[in-house]
Amino acid sequence: MANATAEIIWLEQLLAELGVKMSRTSILWCDNLGATYLSANPVFHARAKHIEIDFHFVRERVLKKQLQVRLISTKDQVADGFTKALPVAKFNEFIHNLNLSSG
Repeated sequence: MANATAEIIWLEQLLAELGVKMSRTSILWCDNLGATYLSANPVFHARAKHIEIDFHFVRERVLKKQLQVRLISTKDQVADGFTKALPVAKFNEFIHNLNLSSG
């Protein structure tokens, strides 16, 4: 989540330099329920045995309302098409959703 947050910050800064104004808070979709809860609700912090410094970076942005972290089902995670080998049916769905298929 921290790496994705850093990339979101970079994109927001790039868009600002290009004169594009952000009308909404950026959303980071995460398929880890625990990480989603920890990023949004400080109460869960006491239940976590170990939280890495990177996670505090994400939580800080969430608390400042500069980032929203939302849950997405693992089966709907679009990033998997770019990062993992997929079964043929799932790969075909992926390329169709990106309008990369010819049919």
